Amino acid sequence: MKIKLLKLIISLFFLIIFLVTSLLLFDLTKYDPSYINRNSLTFSINNLNSKKAKLFFSFYVDAKQTITSKFNKNYQNHWNAEDKTLRESLPEKKVILAKQNNFMPATLIKDLEVSLDNWPRSHGGYTSKRFSNLDIINKSNVKKLELAWIYNSKDGRKGIQANPVAFKGLVYLPTPGNHIVALDGITGKEVWKYKVKKGYHAAKRGLFIFKDKKNNITKLYFTNDDQLIVLNAKNGKTIDTFGKNGVIKIGSSPIPPVIIDNKLVIVTSRPSIEVYDAESGKIFWKYYLRKINKKNFGEVDFKGGNPWGGISADIKHGLLYLTTGNPKPNFVGITRPGKNLYANSVIAFDVRNKKLLWHFQETCHDLWNLDIPSTPILTTIEKNGLRINVVVVVTKLGNTLILDRYTGEPIFDYVMKRAPVSKIPGEKTCPYQPSLKLPEPFSRNVFTMDDVTNLSVSSNTYINSIINNSNFGFFATHEIGKDTIEYNQQGGAQWTGASINPFKNIMYVSASNIPWKVGVRAIKGKKNKIRLFDKIEEPLRDLEGYPGVKPPWGTLTALNLNTGKIKWQVPLGYYEALKEKGIISGTENFGGATATNGGLVFVAGTLDKLIRAFDDDTGKELWSYKLPYIGSAPPSSYKINDEQYIVIPASGGITLKNYYKDLVEQGDAIVAFKIKK
Repeated sequence: MKIKLLKLIISLFFLIIFLVTSLLLFDLTKYDPSYINRNSLTFSINNLNSKKAKLFFSFYVDAKQTITSKFNKNYQNHWNAEDKTLRESLPEKKVILAKQNNFMPATLIKDLEVSLDNWPRSHGGYTSKRFSNLDIINKSNVKKLELAWIYNSKDGRKGIQANPVAFKGLVYLPTPGNHIVALDGITGKEVWKYKVKKGYHAAKRGLFIFKDKKNNITKLYFTNDDQLIVLNAKNGKTIDTFGKNGVIKIGSSPIPPVIIDNKLVIVTSRPSIEVYDAESGKIFWKYYLRKINKKNFGEVDFKGGNPWGGISADIKHGLLYLTTGNPKPNFVGITRPGKNLYANSVIAFDVRNKKLLWHFQETCHDLWNLDIPSTPILTTIEKNGLRINVVVVVTKLGNTLILDRYTGEPIFDYVMKRAPVSKIPGEKTCPYQPSLKLPEPFSRNVFTMDDVTNLSVSSNTYINSIINNSNFGFFATHEIGKDTIEYNQQGGAQWTGASINPFKNIMYVSASNIPWKVGVRAIKGKKNKIRLFDKIEEPLRDLEGYPGVKPPWGTLTALNLNTGKIKWQVPLGYYEALKEKGIISGTENFGGATATNGGLVFVAGTLDKLIRAFDDDTGKELWSYKLPYIGSAPPSSYKINDEQYIVIPASGGITLKNYYKDLVEQGDAIVAFKIKK
């Protein structure tokens, strides 16, 4: 009897092992025949869905590495500290020379895509210039600008980050309560409201209107996590001939698609470029957007590097442009050696020929959370007497990347400086990182002692006491048990990106100069402390709660794209207590600028709740209005009955609420303005 019971227990044990192993293998395995540049069948930890499976697999990886470390000499060498002497023997600078000739014929000025009466896609259109050719509102009459209407969705206070779309008299955007609404552009009255069933924020970063001439239907496209939804823009009903009841399954994405040759193109966090039939929603193909490193330490299919910042399209040539995020984990990269291509990059993709045209990586092997969060902008500039097509991207480092649209070559010398080695065993940093002179950086990107706040002696002393026990400087690496002071966790340019006047070749970008204290700590109680870390990140604030550096903390900058020189820069926003002392400090902001042909730049997103209009030539503030809540996305412009409107979501802002709880109230307002008759 005891023997039978023992056999039964052993059998059950092996059955459980078999089932667990089978489930893990099933979870690790994914079959998708749609990819054109990778195997249909993949076996990767990135395929795992179950948290328990991930935990089990992490134990397996730890055990494998423990065994490997005893027998594999290459593995043992991987965990050695970097050689500082070897790094210092390299040249101090490395330069990618600017492209000087062999440019393709440029788009004629008369053919430049600019938003006129309508605003058909978030950021203005396919090229994402976020520029309106309207001049009904201009420098001479902007002081007469007044409230046209306010719409309150009354369905939540979640925050709106989508630049509104306007088409044929209607304004479209998401609400905090996960609806999509169409509003009368004259009155703000609700025309229709569509409830998105999934809880994830629909149209988080925008929408896209497309006039289907074949079927005579105006369609509204937007994403909702891993769904792409299409509505009839006139009545808010789903287009049931598209996918299943107007919905298709995609990889997770917050951004609106584009249409090239009747192909619906979207980028997702798989990460991939995905192409569907614009009418039926049927999948055509997918392209995997990650470069796997097989040289240094095994095959590393790193996480992150997702293209969530936005996409633009050169529909004449069938080209897609996108930006990508940082690799994961954020601050320690020992398990993802190499450059981590195509993370932190600008990418051009030839949709017609299904191939990657070029890529340009700003930060190599990112350890500082320096994703490129903004949408690439397609425009033209003057170079050596020629007009050339370029893609322009603003970054968290305060850099403006201006690249040849067809080759990816920089238009200005791309200067890279020798970077420090890591202080964490096993970490291998890139030898060089960007240190651009032109275009001139529009925000701070290297913390120095000269930056320490001078608002009061006590705050200066307090911040210095923190700095003296921290690392800082040009791409300073992290150190176990010691903090690093750095900009750009939420500084530089964010997802709101920039606006470009294509006739003046001037770019307008809002930015923040906020210092952060970042630390990594080995997790206690874990045998393999080299791999496992906690991260600590928080804003560096003085004794009164202000940023621990000298103002300005928020700016609006005009940059001449032809010369790379800053035309003007002004503080953006203020704190009431400091304003009373005569200090216009600027504030951290997540609004984004929109320029118009009336010589104006509209921008909000500051802690003071104001939307402002600036003179695009001088940076002088010409008009302002206090919104009910902080402007949470860039404004849009449209025309109805010979009247120009400026419309902006004012919902308080999700990110600002996290760090300024006492100053930020979240709301549900959409606010429009026009000139008083």
